[in-house]
Amino acid sequence: MSFFPVRRTLFAFLSLFLFVHSSSVPLCAEDRADFFEKNVRPLLVQKCAECHSGSTPEGKLLVDSITALSTGGTSGPAVVPGQPAGSLLLKRVLTADEDMLMPPEDRLSEQEASVLKKWIEDGAVWSKSEHGEWKTAEDRRQHWAFQPVQDVTPPKVANSDWCRSPIDRFIAVKHENNNLAPAEEADRRTLIRRATLDLTGLPPTPEEVVVFVADESDDAFAQLVDRLLSSTAYGERWGRHWLDQARYADTSGDGTDMPIPEARYYRDYVIRAFDDDLPYNEFIVEQIAGDIQAKQDPDHPRHNERIIATGYIALSRRFGNSKFADMNLIVDDTIDTLGKSMLGLTLGCARCHHHKFDPVTVDDYYGLYGYFENTEYPHAGTEHQKERSGMVALCDDDRLPEPYESAVAWAVTDKEKIVGDIKAHVGGDPGTRGETAKRAFLSVMSTDIPDIPNDSSGRLHLAQWLASAENTLTSRVIVNRVWQYHFGSGIVSSSSNFGLQGSKPTHPELLDWLAGDFVRHGWSLKQLHRRIMLSATYQLASTSHVQNLMQDEGNEWIWRFDRRRMDAESIRDSLLAVSGLLEEGDNGRHPFGPTEKLRYSQGRPFNKVFDHNHRSVYLMTARLNKHPFLALFDGPDPNKTTAARRESTVASQALFMMNSEFMQKAAAAFADQMITFASSQSERLDRAYMLAFGRVPSDEESVEATQFIDDYRQQLIVAGKSDDQAQLLAWTAFARVTLSSSEFLYLD
Repeated sequence: MSFFPVRRTLFAFLSLFLFVHSSSVPLCAEDRADFFEKNVRPLLVQKCAECHSGSTPEGKLLVDSITALSTGGTSGPAVVPGQPAGSLLLKRVLTADEDMLMPPEDRLSEQEASVLKKWIEDGAVWSKSEHGEWKTAEDRRQHWAFQPVQDVTPPKVANSDWCRSPIDRFIAVKHENNNLAPAEEADRRTLIRRATLDLTGLPPTPEEVVVFVADESDDAFAQLVDRLLSSTAYGERWGRHWLDQARYADTSGDGTDMPIPEARYYRDYVIRAFDDDLPYNEFIVEQIAGDIQAKQDPDHPRHNERIIATGYIALSRRFGNSKFADMNLIVDDTIDTLGKSMLGLTLGCARCHHHKFDPVTVDDYYGLYGYFENTEYPHAGTEHQKERSGMVALCDDDRLPEPYESAVAWAVTDKEKIVGDIKAHVGGDPGTRGETAKRAFLSVMSTDIPDIPNDSSGRLHLAQWLASAENTLTSRVIVNRVWQYHFGSGIVSSSSNFGLQGSKPTHPELLDWLAGDFVRHGWSLKQLHRRIMLSATYQLASTSHVQNLMQDEGNEWIWRFDRRRMDAESIRDSLLAVSGLLEEGDNGRHPFGPTEKLRYSQGRPFNKVFDHNHRSVYLMTARLNKHPFLALFDGPDPNKTTAARRESTVASQALFMMNSEFMQKAAAAFADQMITFASSQSERLDRAYMLAFGRVPSDEESVEATQFIDDYRQQLIVAGKSDDQAQLLAWTAFARVTLSSSEFLYLD
């Protein structure tokens, strides 16, 4: 009766055991150095350097050289070259003890941990970085990311018959240079499931699968992509990706984590922007300066939308427990988010001193700071200042895609009293001021000083520079993000760090071709999706080939499609969808209670969880108290911009899939559907497999499943259950096994 769950639990355990203990093919000396630069150095910088760098590193451990790691800190040597089992670094990232885990509360993904293991196993080679040889700011300006986007012509290749688009030519060149043969094309059932989950976050219906598989026309897949892009589910799926970048939350994050009922207007704005294919350059401008646009053109049909768009800034995390406590940290969060999400740069590193790696100066940082020092942020109320303030009024006429229940938005506007340019904070201390920093742009890309009116913050000037085709980073960063969400990894794997410490692009010419093509097509994200998805590269199968694995184990040159687990929202939404429990709509205002009665304190902060059966993007997102499902399955951290979701494998996930109330309800509803669908056992099984996997069961699977259900049902009848009860419980057990299987949870 418990054969299916036990088998899958054992499989999960064995997979983890093999991951930790398996050995990999050793690399040659040159490849080890390349592996370090492309995989290990960025990982150490992104995950470890924040705490383990500078003059006072945590535990006296530095991660800036192999000498420092081998010497170690207060706990001893962190790395023993050639000995993964004896390296404390690896032990701390793999430990099940949450108190000992590194990074704290942010477990590395399996892929990231395997990178460290392979690096140590191969001798922990620390290559001489070219970055260390770039001594001057002028040297750093030569970094590829700060150069103009190149006008690239797709190359000629020998395997031209395989190519379906210009994208494939760039990929095929790397195949040829590395003696790789691309995998075969994915079958039709795999393709429709991949594309549907990719663009909508939901599995295809059995009827959609049948129609697509039967359609033998040359443009069948193109028509499928267009249909998915035109669905409202597309905006709900891809809007969520942007909300990761915007560190979206429905609470403020200060000591009380005060609810913000109006934050959802920004969430809905983002979803509509993706559904409407709002040009990305306009999308950027509205989020940085939509309020200024609305003021300049009050009759514009997007008046309210533009105001709401500035929620991107307003959502900066609040600190302390009083109104605008540590305002410098609020502005720093704004700049850090803008830098990483739109420019792919760690601008926050220049708050206290010139950036240690990138050509970003303190003057650059405080020039940007000036735009937001002159901006009025809203206040949600705290323990000591309960009143809400700074909210921006909305028009109440027929210009809404929908009526707003509140007349105000969680948005920003220019301060009544503009202070203009500000003096830099010496050492990041707002109490110690240095020289005045002009509001400008990043000097590495533009030395222009904008002519900002005396009564303006200048944010519109900043926004227009960010959204300019001449900006060397904006278009590259967004096309790389879209590529990452489609393939699991970006052309630049450090998708929020294009700086000198970030990863090098695996296909630099392709990155620039995509960026140029994106701008030429009006900054259309939907056109970019079409470009990528109609390529032969996107339609590769996920099968492995021994020779290719020996040449390129990590699939750096994209000779197959990487299999990966669905993210948290897709898992939850898919479970609701196939069980018939998914409800349309957004569920309206979160049930915080009346706005005027929202009262929380440090001793009693907001900590509620609101659930419903609508899509996960509409769940209430608190900064300090994650939704349990999203927390368990690696949802985003709403306190900071999220470059990429991690993918952990922990026992609590398996326990949730087997025992949780949510899973029990989904499985019971799924079972009830099967019982109602047909009286025939075989028809029910066919329907179950089509709903869950997009295919019918094999003969062996049918026999095994039938035996499982019949045995389970018979034992329940012997135990005193009625025939109807036993049938429902048996099918519920089968449904729970099916919906927790890797085939359901993973995307091929």
